[in-house]
Amino acid sequence: MSVKRTRWAVFAAAASVAGILAATGWLAPAAAHRRVAQAGDCTVLRVENERAGAPSTLRRVSLPSGETESVTEVGYWINAMGYAVGQDLVYGIADGTRDGRYDDGAHAVAIDRAGQVRDLGLIGRAGTRHPRWSQLTGATAATVAGNRWYVRKSGDLYTVDIDPASGNYLRVVRRVSMRQLSVAIGIDDFAYDQADGLLYGVSTSADDGKVVTIDPETGRITVPSLPRLPDATAYGSVVLGPDGALYATANRIGHRGVTYRVPRDGSGPAVEIGTGPALVTADAAGCLSAPPPPPPPSTTALPPTTVVTLPSPSPTPEPPVPTTTSEVPTVPSTPEPPPEPRPPFVPPPVEQAPVVAPTPTPTPTPTTTPVAPAPTSHHAAPTPTSVAPQAEHANRTEVKRRWGLTALVLVLGGGAAMTHLRRHR
Repeated sequence: MSVKRTRWAVFAAAASVAGILAATGWLAPAAAHRRVAQAGDCTVLRVENERAGAPSTLRRVSLPSGETESVTEVGYWINAMGYAVGQDLVYGIADGTRDGRYDDGAHAVAIDRAGQVRDLGLIGRAGTRHPRWSQLTGATAATVAGNRWYVRKSGDLYTVDIDPASGNYLRVVRRVSMRQLSVAIGIDDFAYDQADGLLYGVSTSADDGKVVTIDPETGRITVPSLPRLPDATAYGSVVLGPDGALYATANRIGHRGVTYRVPRDGSGPAVEIGTGPALVTADAAGCLSAPPPPPPPSTTALPPTTVVTLPSPSPTPEPPVPTTTSEVPTVPSTPEPPPEPRPPFVPPPVEQAPVVAPTPTPTPTPTTTPVAPAPTSHHAAPTPTSVAPQAEHANRTEVKRRWGLTALVLVLGGGAAMTHLRRHR
């Protein structure tokens, strides 16, 4: 065969193989990745156990790429997880710790996005304050819708209240029997679809590898027309991606664990997007909501600056100083340099009236005498009481002269009395 014919034969063989792979879906992953990448990204928390017992390995899975990142090893054996968006917490069932299984049954645990695990204690019936045995011991599948945690144990679907403000927090408020028990016991995880209110999972019992739906109100199971998945020991991790597709991880197919994307819009078959070690148990919860952005520091810095500038005008308390000036009239008992003798302040006629009271009978009212020059406090004259008796026994002509002198003495004495009163007030 010539070289030219050999090349054509190789091209024909390659084309036929590519056609076979495309028909069987083996070439679908690359195309599927391109389609899903446009729908956005989603972060899922997944716990894995390669052997029975604690500790579980917590991984962060990115969808739709299927890339995984190890977060931490937790000291619990965790299963049946669900993500509460409003609380930004993952709830799970822990069968035990590194020391072994719990003596009182499985405990509820809360996991934050950083991988910190908190033991929440037993899960009992509604109305029981101190349960002695957990009703959900042995549960393997779960999801969260709002403040309702749907958990499957054997052939029953339990509804647990996870509203922290509720009196039945972490208590079973409802239980329904799942119809088609043979299908129910093969469902090891499911996800809640808010659009239709149904739970989506993969059963590996009577209908191996088929996607099923569960009505959480009635427990009824149906098998929709969706692509079928390969046979596996269990599909322990099932979540819904932001693109609406179902992402299911098989615990073991041969010697590995495999993650598939199952489109629910009829766009193609289930495709493999990631692999890992074979697992004994696994479970997943998500997609995690985006964490809220931290508050901008500039807004928090503004209030301190405004507070600092406001107290700075401390001189504003100086207006109270006029109150001290109002007290000055009491202090200046020394009228030497500062008094600035103002006419209305020095000769108040009201203060002269009490002093004029000793005048006996004369008609001439000394109202004209206040016009006299401002009384100076420097002249301390003899008291009017010693002059008045002598003036009454004098002759008529001298009375007139002394009346003038008396008026003058009265004015000077009144000024002296005022000065004396001010000094001794």
